[in-house]
Formats: sequence, C-alpha cells, structure tokens
Amino acid sequence: MKVSSDIEDQFLKDDEILVSKSKLCTIVSQCPSKPAQGDPSQRDEDLSYSWVVTKELRNLVSENYLAIENLSLLTDFLVKNPSVLRDTSLSNRFKGYAYNCLAELLKFLQKHYLLDVLGSSHSEFVELLQDMRRFPFDKEWLDGVEKLALFPGLQVSQNALQNFLDSKHILTQHVEDLKHQLASFEAVLQNITQQEAQILETQAALSDPIGY
Repeated sequence: MKVSSDIEDQFLKDDEILVSKSKLCTIVSQCPSKPAQGDPSQRDEDLSYSWVVTKELRNLVSENYLAIENLSLLTDFLVKNPSVLRDTSLSNRFKGYAYNCLAELLKFLQKHYLLDVLGSSHSEFVELLQDMRRFPFDKEWLDGVEKLALFPGLQVSQNALQNFLDSKHILTQHVEDLKHQLASFEAVLQNITQQEAQILETQAALSDPIGY
C-alpha cells in the first residue's frame, strides 16, 4: 500500500513531464504581438500593416536577399508579431540575413519537441539562438524562447519519470509476489479445511455408540 501511495504521489507531483511531448512551435506565440482590437480603424491598420510586411518580404525575395521558401512562414509570423525585429532601418541585405535566420529558428520550433532540445538537437538549437542574437531581434522574446525550450524543471521531470517507472516496476513485482503468496495461502487454507473435515468426522465417530 505504501508503494502504491508513493507512486501516486510521484505521478501527481510530476505530471509536467507531459510537456516534453509538446511541439516547440507553441513558443512562437510568446513573441510580443499587436494587441487585438475590434474597431474598424484597427482592422484597417492591421490590413495596412499586413500589406506592408508582404510587400517588404516580396521585395527582399526579388532582390535575392530572402529565400522564397521562407516567404509564407515569415509573412504569417511577422504580421502577427510586428515587434520582433527592433531595428527596421537595416539595409535590405542585412535584413534578409536576419529574416532567413528567423525562418530557420521558426522551422526548428515547428519540427522539434522539448526533449529534442535536451537531447540530440541541443547544439543545433543553441547555435540558432546564438545566430539570432547577432541581429537586432527582440531580446525578451529570444530570452523567452530559450527559457521555455531549455526549461530547467524538465530535467528534474525526466528524473521523476524514471523514478516513476522504477516505482512501477517495484509495484508490479510486489503484485506478482502477492499473487504467489495468495496461491500459497489458498493451498494452506484448503489443507486446513480438509484436516478440519477429518477431525469433525473423527469426533462424530467417537460420539457414536459402539453397538454391534
């Protein structure tokens, strides 16, 4: 019973291990974005900004500063997150480098899980972040991406998961032992029952008159 209680407590305490199965693309939403407004003037402003972003990116593509395969991804992201690039006075060449780097990070976040960053893809993620920090992107957003992707509590949760699996193994073995003990007890009980029947028969025989 104590083993079972310990395992239940561990499971409830460390259910955040499920975070490891979430795609990193959710981190993208942490970028500072324009506040949602419902009035017509705000919608017109949003449409105007969307047109400006699309035009700028298409211009960078036409000048061969931006890879065309990154156009759609960057358009969607930058329309929703206009503040990610802090310095808009960059030359088109430098801005193209920055946006291509941003696209690589976004694609990485879409394809990988948190456990990937803590494992085989760790160095790739760190390198991408280092490249991003060479450009004037929003520092708070980059810090947020790094913090969420390299969530320090996840390492503890992985250890908790291993402890949970170990406890599960112990409990399984304990259940098997109890099954064997139960089978043994049932055999002993059956033997006692048989002996009890024999004793009752003997007592009954001793109580009968001898007779002829």
